[in-house]
Amino acid sequence: MELTAAHLRYLLAIYTLSRDGAAVASSAVAAALGVQRPSVARMLKNLSEQALVEKEPYGKIRLTPAGKILAGQYQQRLETLSSCFCRPEFSMSREEALRAAWAVMTALPERYGLPSAPEDEQMPK
Repeated sequence: MELTAAHLRYLLAIYTLSRDGAAVASSAVAAALGVQRPSVARMLKNLSEQALVEKEPYGKIRLTPAGKILAGQYQQRLETLSSCFCRPEFSMSREEALRAAWAVMTALPERYGLPSAPEDEQMPK
């Protein structure tokens, strides 16, 4: 399964918005990521083709069981990496640590089980 940093950005946004298991609206995903709804629709189509999300009638989105597992794994990796940057010797805020962790996680080669990112890709908000 080929996941880019952009795929991961959307997957983690949906995962965060649906922590309680509820379906989320595409407009909520768009707002969380600061993108337009057509961008969300395109990405949802792609993630759906990879069997990571399901779109319900009237625009509600749910992660598939595989999507929940994968998103959870990446969220854990992001948290683990960010905790490394929260150490006193780095003097980073939580936000800075998350951004640094995102940069590292998306820059690692795929052989480490992480997606590669284009240089201009931004971390999720």
